[in-house]
Amino acid sequence: MKSSILFLFVILASCSKDSSSTLLPPETQVGANTFGVTIKGKVYVPRDPKGTNVGGATPKGMYLTGLYSNNYNYRELIIVDGASSVGFKMTIHIENLSTIGAYPLKQSNFHDQVDSVPFNNIFFKIYDYSISNYAYYGSIENQGEINITKLNGGILSGNFSGKFVRYDNPNEYIQITDGRFDINGFTLPYAVFP
Repeated sequence: MKSSILFLFVILASCSKDSSSTLLPPETQVGANTFGVTIKGKVYVPRDPKGTNVGGATPKGMYLTGLYSNNYNYRELIIVDGASSVGFKMTIHIENLSTIGAYPLKQSNFHDQVDSVPFNNIFFKIYDYSISNYAYYGSIENQGEINITKLNGGILSGNFSGKFVRYDNPNEYIQITDGRFDINGFTLPYAVFP
């Protein structure tokens, strides 16, 4: 009996704090401030920085930014797992966001905000243990889409899928089929992502 309890304790203790979740959040349209995506078999969700701050100066697991002016009209949803030892960061860049529907993805230039290409694109970085460093992946021209399912009352909900190419290896691809988000622009700045 004692050995069974000890074995269970060892198993539970060995679970990595890098495993942010094993389940994707449900696809909702209520402003739940959720995000989830599976990449290479691992589920990524937002987590406020505690370990590696891969999100830059803003210590949030998820935030929304954008610019509306004569030259620019974009929104960006930035998702960070800053609580694990290696982290994760994704930027979803949407141009001229005005209605629900499909926003086809274009080739990413791996830059955000006004330095981004002026088209819908997604790019992200994940840790690659085979090189002991981060690998960057970006959307490919007409190989995916962001589908906005709700855009009303501060709520931005949708899903995304597509084929993504590695920045330093144009022969390596990742296919994403299950990305989803449901945010409330009014409450997101105050949300906590443990």
